[in-house]
Amino acid sequence: MPATQELMTWLPTSAKTGLDIGCGLGGTSRYLAQQHSCTMTGLDLNAEYIQAATLLNHSLATPPTCNFIKGNSLCLPFSTASFDFVVSQHASMNIAAKNKLLAGLYQVIKPGGYLLLHEVMLARNVEATAVCYPTPWAHTFEDSHLVEWQRFVDMANNSGFKLTKFTDNTASALAWIKQARQHKPKPTFMSPFTPQLALGPKAGAMSANVLDNIQQGRLQVVSALLTKH
Repeated sequence: MPATQELMTWLPTSAKTGLDIGCGLGGTSRYLAQQHSCTMTGLDLNAEYIQAATLLNHSLATPPTCNFIKGNSLCLPFSTASFDFVVSQHASMNIAAKNKLLAGLYQVIKPGGYLLLHEVMLARNVEATAVCYPTPWAHTFEDSHLVEWQRFVDMANNSGFKLTKFTDNTASALAWIKQARQHKPKPTFMSPFTPQLALGPKAGAMSANVLDNIQQGRLQVVSALLTKH
């Protein structure tokens, strides 16, 4: 949530229509819709996530202005210049065709609009094969497509984006993961939401590997705002 809060502070109040790619259970979409007073569209390839996101939205006393649809981020089902901004949180790491992804996002963002990122990147001068798996975005090395941040920026520039703001969140991400791993939900009448519900039985191993990968300097966590030229 702190990462989403930071991204929101970078958005002008005039940005009222947003797309959340790889939206998962829709937390980012709901937060932005409520706190930024905007209309959000959440897109995810996983139909079960979309169903759950929709149910969670409707379970709230005042449902946020969110619409969740199943779709592929590499083949966006939207018209040109449909959104004031696109947000991508931990959505690009298992997408190999990043140039195609960025070109598609550029097309659906309005002129002068924004691409908000909170992503995991390969640390500088680290071989991709050095990263330990499974992780939340990939069970094996073959499923993961991490790149160094500067390479991602170069691809974004080639697609027509300009880097406007940047924060290295690696240290804060490490602290958050350590705290989350120490926290044990207290038993309640209703089962608490845990990573296992979203990530499955390997959630513990995934968390441990992300922690180790960051501690060993293999991964970098970044937030960024890119503007469409």
